[in-house]
Amino acid sequence: MTILDERQKTHGDYYRVAATAQELKDVLRRGKNWKTLDDTERETLEMIATKIGRILAGNPHEIDHWRDIAGYAQLIERWLTSCTASGDGPTPRPAASSPATPVPSPAASVWPLTPEEEEERAAQRRG
Repeated sequence: MTILDERQKTHGDYYRVAATAQELKDVLRRGKNWKTLDDTERETLEMIATKIGRILAGNPHEIDHWRDIAGYAQLIERWLTSCTASGDGPTPRPAASSPATPVPSPAASVWPLTPEEEEERAAQRRG
């Protein structure tokens, strides 16, 4: 069995997933706030749409699809929390032609830390 065969069991037919995800993304892009979102927020919504496409076209009970959706939402929640805590808000896009939002500083990183990184940060806080 190839990886494509394995994925089709959980993710569904790729072409059906793509069509469903693109329809959802079209709806997102028509939203009144789409142009004011930054790249991170837009990408998160698009990744969630892809996961929803997999749920609708593949195995809807595949727990990884649901975990992925929760994970993407949690990344945004952490990022927005770190922006608020640091006093730096996310940089909104006033128009579609504006440059991409800068990547948050490593101190404001939203990516989950490894246990080693967690320990290093805890040691730094302790002094």
